[in-house]
Amino acid sequence: MKQVWILDRSSEHANELLAALPSHIYDTKIWSDGDDMLAALDESLPDLVVVEQAIEKPRATAVVRAVKERDRRLPIIVTAEQTSSKGAIESMREGAYDYLPRETLPGGLEDAARRALSGDGGLIQTIGSPGPGDVEELGAIVGRTPEMVEIHKLIGQVAETGVAVLIQGEPGTGKELVARALHYNSDRRGGPFIAVNCSAVTPESLDLDLFGAVTGADAGSGASPASELGRVEMADEGTLFFDDIDAMSLETQARVLSILEEGSFERPGTRKKVRADVRVVAATSRSLVSLMKEGSFRVDLFYRLKVVSLFLPPLRDRREDIAYLAGHFMRRAAAKMRREIDGISPAAIELLQEYPWPWNVRELEQSVHGAVAFNRTGVLVPEDFEVLRVGRESWPATGGTCRDLAAAVRTDFEQRTGAGEEAIARSITAVVEEELVRAALEECDGNQVRAAKLLGISRNTLRKRMAEEDR
Repeated sequence: MKQVWILDRSSEHANELLAALPSHIYDTKIWSDGDDMLAALDESLPDLVVVEQAIEKPRATAVVRAVKERDRRLPIIVTAEQTSSKGAIESMREGAYDYLPRETLPGGLEDAARRALSGDGGLIQTIGSPGPGDVEELGAIVGRTPEMVEIHKLIGQVAETGVAVLIQGEPGTGKELVARALHYNSDRRGGPFIAVNCSAVTPESLDLDLFGAVTGADAGSGASPASELGRVEMADEGTLFFDDIDAMSLETQARVLSILEEGSFERPGTRKKVRADVRVVAATSRSLVSLMKEGSFRVDLFYRLKVVSLFLPPLRDRREDIAYLAGHFMRRAAAKMRREIDGISPAAIELLQEYPWPWNVRELEQSVHGAVAFNRTGVLVPEDFEVLRVGRESWPATGGTCRDLAAAVRTDFEQRTGAGEEAIARSITAVVEEELVRAALEECDGNQVRAAKLLGISRNTLRKRMAEEDR
């Protein structure tokens, strides 16, 4: 029979958890005092410890740390009456096996306990000492939906491992903020966090920006050339975050691969190896698998980056978080602007939850900041979100335009078959692609790099389609 100890300040809640664990499988003991439980651990160890996050003396994270000091293989489950990203990340970073929000309790405890007690499932090794890492300031990763809780847990698990992480998601979902959370909850938190937007400059400029340049004496003159530091060296002993890594040239990708494989790189203009002690985190809003098939992204780099892969869901897929996020942004904006805002009206929340948020959390944050700036009543109301309220009829479509396109394609298909035409797919696709390329180039003022990114294709593919159009 497995021994389970439950540390909870509420006897009622503790008994609910106890009832969820079958008595013929688990021998369960309830504790209300953390110090008493830790003292008892010096005499004997249970098979599993369940700790309430809100416990205060000592705090839950201190309990997890103390239990791990006694036996690092002893699995710990943290339960949360009030789910928080900070609590989830800290708990997992300290070595908890799982973090269970209130919505999953008490029923989810039995499944978590079974997994924790199967083999070596409870072993999560942590490195270094805990730091502040106040991820509550990282607004875009605040959330209480199951998808966001899993992200918080994953951040806590991998932050201190130092492995490369690939973050995927639409623009505005908070990829850089997740990268910062990984950094500030790792043993590199004392080092720099350097963020590089790979799509903001040309591929040639990006190479020099990252890896520096040879200056002064000519590299072939025999004299020792001086070097201008790039961002990779600036990130030494810290974290290097590549946003829009899909915009990198193949040459730059090769240098990044060298960092991941060898911990060094060759500076442009010289063959001398330069040491690079950095943790690499990358982000993209495009499909790297598609880019690999096109030949514009290296397969070996993809698998080096994808040691841990994390997907951020768009805001429209987690509408339950909108009210929570809006409140979070409202408090931050009110404090920054020194405004007294007491809350958000139900009508305003309903408006925010109906809007499709094409630019995700970033757009929500800016909308709330604007509402706080214009508010005159102390409570945010629909009128404070004037752009959303007045322009409701012109809100971005959530699929209607694509359905219209599908109907047009079907009509065109029927007309072509009626005329006895063949190779229909090729001809229809060519027309659609031609119009997309034109629209993207117009939207991006002729900038091919930005247009390719907007379409989700490589620049080479864009050029090929432009050449086909010219013919």
